[in-house]
Amino acid sequence: MLFERLEVFGSQMVGVYCSASNEYALVPTGVKEKVKKAIEKTLDVETIDITIGDSVLVGCLSEINENGILVSDIAGKKEIDKLKDKTGLDVGILSEGMNTSGNLVLANDSHALVHPELDNKYLEIIKNVLGIEVIKTSISGIKNVGAAGVVTNNGILLHPMVSEKELKEISEKFKLNAEVGTFGYGMPMVGSGVVANNNGFLTGNKTTGPELGRIEEALF
Repeated sequence: MLFERLEVFGSQMVGVYCSASNEYALVPTGVKEKVKKAIEKTLDVETIDITIGDSVLVGCLSEINENGILVSDIAGKKEIDKLKDKTGLDVGILSEGMNTSGNLVLANDSHALVHPELDNKYLEIIKNVLGIEVIKTSISGIKNVGAAGVVTNNGILLHPMVSEKELKEISEKFKLNAEVGTFGYGMPMVGSGVVANNNGFLTGNKTTGPELGRIEEALF
């Protein structure tokens, strides 16, 4: 397991800009080459330069696992075609206002938590594209579950205000151990500041040693 503390466009909110599976990392067009190389080495993935609707907020606007990719409906045809061509994966589109796919969905290769108010027709899209079981819920009252948590196939890291009851319930849904933590010297929205797969994790450059240890313990 490897980790790397870094900035993307001068920000430690790496989860806002990037999303990753065990094979690919979607990174914003224009990111520094040394950052791309660090992502490739740490996560052991191929990076794909992309925008979603010409936006560099790729982590907020996409979700990827071994089976497919979800993107916001602001994604253009060329962007969607590029994702399909580079990965060979199916690409699903979430629309109707709540379309920040990376914030609405918290997924690994077997399960997903999704925004509790997401229309049921989008649950079917998520289920079919990502090939996983889908569960509507919030995390500590936060409906944008993708911003409040991080999950690999080995473990789950959640917002520090999650109750013991909720922690247990989420752990049981994923059939994985779940822990709470922070990044960036106390920032609670871990999905915005940690990008992880089974091989390693990325986080902001202000993340402390104890926070790194907590992230590793939760996800690996």
